[in-house]
Amino acid sequence: MGMDSNNTENISRTDTIILASVKKDKILLMPIPRDLLLNIKGKDRRINSIYELYGKEELLKTVSNLTNLKIDNYIIFNYSIFKDIGDILSPVSIYVEKDMIYDDFHQNLHIELKKGKNDLDGTKLLYYVRFRHDDFGDIGRIQRQKKALYALMNSIKKQGFQTLLKTLNTVLKNTINTFSFPDILKLYSSSKSANIEFIEFPYKLKDNYAVVDNSQLLKTQYYLKNFKKQENKLQKWIIFTKSYTNYNYSFYSFVFSKFNKSGYKIKTIDNKVDFFNNTKNYVFIKNIKVKDEILNDLKNSFNKDFIILNDKKKYFETINFLVKNHIDTINYDAVVILGE
Repeated sequence: MGMDSNNTENISRTDTIILASVKKDKILLMPIPRDLLLNIKGKDRRINSIYELYGKEELLKTVSNLTNLKIDNYIIFNYSIFKDIGDILSPVSIYVEKDMIYDDFHQNLHIELKKGKNDLDGTKLLYYVRFRHDDFGDIGRIQRQKKALYALMNSIKKQGFQTLLKTLNTVLKNTINTFSFPDILKLYSSSKSANIEFIEFPYKLKDNYAVVDNSQLLKTQYYLKNFKKQENKLQKWIIFTKSYTNYNYSFYSFVFSKFNKSGYKIKTIDNKVDFFNNTKNYVFIKNIKVKDEILNDLKNSFNKDFIILNDKKKYFETINFLVKNHIDTINYDAVVILGE
């Protein structure tokens, strides 16, 4: 987790968040977009603000919920770590894809890198990973951070053992982390021969924000855990709507922050249903074969009881509501009406 600050004592936004899933011969690295919009404690927040507002435990819990993985270790750094490591390993060779010129007098940041192969010292390496003032914005910066990590790995492999020890000690000393020296040395040794693969976090753009692409999230979770692609299986389809009004957060974000079980296709409707008690939670289950599984997953996800509806009048009123909202009413397995 990389903070947008000059030192780790000043807590600020984590503009870099990268999840590493590690096994003996393979390492998966997944950068998470800093503008990812999530529902945190009932409010819509960008993921890069969670550490600053709620602390590292909330951020770790959020990443764990998104990926369905237990986070065993973490490392929190500020951008100056690139300068520190870059100075130890310089020159670090990177192909700069385009001229990079940017001045920010407020931050005393002045970037000027030319297109082509560059041998960078620590300061220029820091400039390279921080630059995001082009058409690709944050996504472009993620790509440059990937290139910088690969370049640092290539550089350290060419160094002697004393330089390696100095680099690892610098990382441990200048970051907030849960690693012992033997742990980080073992991780480095594994990475030397491992197949390192960057994968993309599943997101889509909505109202100028990145939001979770739930249609791809389960596949990503499976790959992070099992290091292989998931076989296509028939998904259960649930439609979520609500019987209350709340303008403080996105209903879409709320549902996906709570319900992230594998094997589901989810559709949300942010319009209010007027013909249900808004203090209770209801579910119509069309596919009886998956009734128990759906009920169990709903209760575990929302920590609430759900009333199973068999009322034909309510059923047809709900179907009419779905049709008015242009929702396919043929292929769903269940309709959930959430109360407050």
